[in-house]
Amino acid sequence: MTCASRVAGIAAGLVAVVSLSACASPSDGLDTDDADAARSASPSVEATPLGLRYVALGDSFTSAPGVGDSTGPVACFRTDGNYPHLLADRLGLQLTDVSCAGATSRDLRSPQRGADVRPQLDAVTPETDLVSLSIGANDAGLFGALATQCAGLGTFGEGGQPQGASCTGSDRFAESRLGVELSALARETVRSVRAIRQRAPEAKVVVVGYPQLVPESGTCEVLPVAAADVPFVREVNRRLADALERGARAAGVEYVDMWAASAGHDACGAEPWVAGLRPVGPGAPLHPYPAHQSAVADALARLVG
Repeated sequence: MTCASRVAGIAAGLVAVVSLSACASPSDGLDTDDADAARSASPSVEATPLGLRYVALGDSFTSAPGVGDSTGPVACFRTDGNYPHLLADRLGLQLTDVSCAGATSRDLRSPQRGADVRPQLDAVTPETDLVSLSIGANDAGLFGALATQCAGLGTFGEGGQPQGASCTGSDRFAESRLGVELSALARETVRSVRAIRQRAPEAKVVVVGYPQLVPESGTCEVLPVAAADVPFVREVNRRLADALERGARAAGVEYVDMWAASAGHDACGAEPWVAGLRPVGPGAPLHPYPAHQSAVADALARLVG
């Protein structure tokens, strides 16, 4: 199985036991000390045992494949280096983490197909004090389409630079369809927040947005997207984050803007928060590095602690 096919598998939530680290060469990997340093790269908030009951809901940008030791169902690619675990350790929270790779907004209410896990909302009870929600990139297969139709169409030519057909004109990303899907995501976020509040009326609910995946222009050796497609992929990425923010604002809950926070930390950045096709540290292709998870934990700690 190629690295590109593993990217598509994780993005679409396919059930497979894969070695995520195999997408990076041994010389590219960080040792344990480097990984620990990356996790604490952002300014920390002093630990204060709060004893609050915290439930983390989300997809692979919350479960964080490869950034720590596996925890929970194998198909969820959930690790103990993700931001829910970092936040719980820092603030002394009682964590229930049900995030799962490939999850959609539907999987908050129904068992997730292919992952054999219960609806994520089952973890939310009247005793819950804090809920973080980050889900929607997989709704309508959007992230999977970006990974397969945009990243998959870019092939590496001479000098290791992506070349190939463009996904910009694909019917899959026609504005008439994309606009409808993103508007639906904003409404679905409102619905999800309301469902959380029905189960936990006193809980603080925070929606966490998605980071920047690609630069404003150009490409780089680790990014499997043709240069001509980068602005388009970035625009879809931005509009996806905007849809979550609109939903959070409409639902009256706080929003953690990881799009703004991750400026300059895309896959081609000097200090990337997300991996390209070949991770150069703990993480999975086209998914967050420990530094991103630490940054989200810092932002949530400032709201909660």
